[in-house]
Amino acid sequence: MNKSIQTYIKHRESFLHAVVEKLSTDERFVAAWLTGSFARGEEDTLSDIDITLVVANEHCQTLCVRHDMVSAQTSKERYDLFCLFGQPALIHENNSNAPEGGTFTFIAYDPSAVMVDWVLRPFSGAQRPAGAKLLFEKVKIPIQPAGEPESQQKRAHEASERMAFFWMMTAITVKYIYRQDDVFVNTWLEVLAALVSEVERRIKGQAWQYKRGSRNKLAITPDEQIAAIRHLCKQMESLQQDVANLGGYVSESPIVMIETLIRVAQEKVETNKVM
Repeated sequence: MNKSIQTYIKHRESFLHAVVEKLSTDERFVAAWLTGSFARGEEDTLSDIDITLVVANEHCQTLCVRHDMVSAQTSKERYDLFCLFGQPALIHENNSNAPEGGTFTFIAYDPSAVMVDWVLRPFSGAQRPAGAKLLFEKVKIPIQPAGEPESQQKRAHEASERMAFFWMMTAITVKYIYRQDDVFVNTWLEVLAALVSEVERRIKGQAWQYKRGSRNKLAITPDEQIAAIRHLCKQMESLQQDVANLGGYVSESPIVMIETLIRVAQEKVETNKVM
């Protein structure tokens, strides 16, 4: 294994060992667990660490205080906590991603470059996700119950909306094929593929699951981009009857409009080839 990779993995393992060693005996913390790729056993060399700390109620006023929702800084108390494990090279706090009453802080450490998403949450009302990897637990934390299945009416409504959004953004993406904006096109080809998956998920009544990696290959030429658009449209068309059967609203023939736009884009492509 490459020496840099070995060193990075060693730093990350040392970080996790230090968290358990230092915080499991710290009266301020009741429990800690990992979520994300480490909890799923899918981490790779550069995976960040998603760690949740459950804060004893008497320490929440200091450790879970929010000065800003989004900031390049954190509170002094959290900063001192994070410094127990190295020198922060980069801080970004976004408490919009935090649980109720808690905080969310990204830290990249110097010089190891280990990246950590720190979530601090109060002990009151804390529940551990079923798929989390427990690091320590001084007091039993209840497992978060599985969510109630969505009603068919809600699934139908959301599938209809996602499908309509797909057709709208497909039309716009074809417009950017015409304009030869390859970055925009490939960005939205990925989103369009995700929208197909979202409609499928709602038809089947499945819970959301994280999926690593891209759903599409990079479409470099206009011909490849148009082929990718048509492939995605065919996939979405195949779901229309299922959405209608679910009770959702389905546009009558959006593919006709898309093909009209594609012909315009193709003519521009052919003209450019001749020139």
